[in-house]
Amino acid sequence: MSDNVFTHIIRIIWLVAVIIFFLLITLPFIAEYISGDNILNESIGPSKDLEANILLTENEKVTVVFKTEERALNSESLNLSLVDPQKKELFWEKSFTPIPSDETGTQKEAMTQQTIDFFSFTPKASGIYHIKISNADFPTDVKIVSGMITPSEQPSYIPLLLISLIVMFAGCLFKSIRMGFRRFSFSGAINFIISLSLSLITIYKIIGL
Repeated sequence: MSDNVFTHIIRIIWLVAVIIFFLLITLPFIAEYISGDNILNESIGPSKDLEANILLTENEKVTVVFKTEERALNSESLNLSLVDPQKKELFWEKSFTPIPSDETGTQKEAMTQQTIDFFSFTPKASGIYHIKISNADFPTDVKIVSGMITPSEQPSYIPLLLISLIVMFAGCLFKSIRMGFRRFSFSGAINFIISLSLSLITIYKIIGL
């Protein structure tokens, strides 16, 4: 009986690690949709800059999300300028590098992939800010989100990702775990529900989503 309970606990721990790992891999791509308030959606390119007035809140982090489906070999160096309500201008340079095509140069499969990157800053005062993003070398989608949580910027993101990966691979060495997921069972379904709940709670408590 005790061995059976121990096996169930090991399976739950392994499942938690698997779910957390895949959630952490996915979160950077969906965080903008499940956290924060969308302020602006635009696109920039070689002959198109972004220039707009936006309302920002004091000490509420603003995240600029960059996306592209281009497969350029070179990165672009974007210029970001921000003028606050007191007319003080801030300036940053952001390097954005697309995922390259495969070694054969095939673009068809690569085009289904999307490169995504982030840039964050925190306004020192509430009010209307003037933002300009320029110097794009290829078509780039830009999304500005206020209050968004960026998982990869959290201090616990990489450690939690590595721990879940280690536990996941270590669990594959146990025969009882491999055998336990070969067929559907009521206890297996219960284990999955418990593991999913624990995984979501862990992500919420540690990452903040």
